[in-house]
Amino acid sequence: MKQQSFSNHVRVDPLYHYVAVPLSLLLIPAALVNLYFDFSFSAILLLIASPLLHLAIFFSRDYAKKNQDRIIRAELRLRYYLLTQRRLEEVEKTFSIPQLLAIRFASDDEFVQFLQQPESRLKKPVEIKQQIIEWNADSMRV
Repeated sequence: MKQQSFSNHVRVDPLYHYVAVPLSLLLIPAALVNLYFDFSFSAILLLIASPLLHLAIFFSRDYAKKNQDRIIRAELRLRYYLLTQRRLEEVEKTFSIPQLLAIRFASDDEFVQFLQQPESRLKKPVEIKQQIIEWNADSMRV
């Protein structure tokens, strides 16, 4: 497997991004056309069900990502404590969740440095990721 870096860390799930989401979106106009040509109870049900299916597909990934964000935050707290013998909760209040998720890619030395530098709090997550020299890969992201 290719070593992870800023340029290739974004994860795309082809089945989700290129099949499930587009097909669930295509069902909505298809249901409208079906309703136009065949106004029936089943056509109305299809029109109601198609956006619900798309929402279910979208939310299934969204909820998984939110849960994973909580797990990553717990990992960061443990990592910070092991490296500094201090609790991260005092520091993490000054960062946004996307910033913390970006900092997780940093090596241990850079990780502590990013969290202790006041200017890190002003950076966008993409800027933080671009500044990481020694990348700590995370290939398990949903």
